[in-house]
Amino acid sequence: CSSDLMKKKLLFIASVLLSTNAICQTTDSTLLKPALARLAIMGDSIIKGSNDTIRLESNQSFSSLLDSILNLKSSEYLSFHEVKALSVIKSPDNAFVIYNWMCQTYFPYPKYNYFGYLRTYSKNGNSTKLFKLTEQPYEDNQEREVGKFGPENWTGCVYYKILLSKYKNKTNYVLLGWAPHNQLSTRKIIESLTFSNGRVQFGVPILKTGSRPRPRMIFEYSYKATMSLNYNNDKKMIVFDNLSSSDPRPEMKTVYSTYGPDMSYNGLKFEKGFWVLYKDIDIRLDKDVKGKEGEIKKLRITKQAD
Repeated sequence: CSSDLMKKKLLFIASVLLSTNAICQTTDSTLLKPALARLAIMGDSIIKGSNDTIRLESNQSFSSLLDSILNLKSSEYLSFHEVKALSVIKSPDNAFVIYNWMCQTYFPYPKYNYFGYLRTYSKNGNSTKLFKLTEQPYEDNQEREVGKFGPENWTGCVYYKILLSKYKNKTNYVLLGWAPHNQLSTRKIIESLTFSNGRVQFGVPILKTGSRPRPRMIFEYSYKATMSLNYNNDKKMIVFDNLSSSDPRPEMKTVYSTYGPDMSYNGLKFEKGFWVLYKDIDIRLDKDVKGKEGEIKKLRITKQAD
């Protein structure tokens, strides 16, 4: 039985390599349909594989095949909508697109790893460069919040929203991401991004939450909880749940598995080049005769709030 299983694995790997070689010579996007079908199957195995070995092997094959596809010019016109494991999100100004996904393993405990590619476009819509996003795992959220990173030491997550922030001659982006962390906690991330001299930089100090602007915000909370983090079109703000610990003891301050939404909300509003923090915003509509929204209380920027 083990011999038959090994033969099947070798045949699978050989078929992947053959398809990859064929893809490298493909210029017509319509000819990539078989490769996309194979990619979709591999993606399903990453999500639904019955054990870690299947998930990891599928992820390796998925990454190799996707790399080959994305390095073809014809891949610019692919939607990848049939590949359910892959998140594809484009910036509002069509300057770049991010392809990313995660792979979960269970032994000896639940673990999540993140992968991705970022493709930039020129003003005429042509692809200019493809960057591979390589995750750099971390445990200290506060330390990670203040760094500047490139694609080679990326803060892994799955992005679901890209916001364009432009002020005077500066164009930056804010990305919202979701990142299950382990068997106890989940993370959500507000990440800033800019491009300089053809290079990608994650981490621009444009989030004004205290005395000094920061490049990103990382929220970590119990895996049992659900945190809301999204852009609110009515308020023109990034609105998110305020998190607090269910255990008031000082020593539990960084035990994020005790954190969850406390029924209050905060927001970030773009003002003169910065996303400024507002505390305790009212997301409900007032029921008075004027029909106006509730007042927004702006956070006083003090050193204590940093």
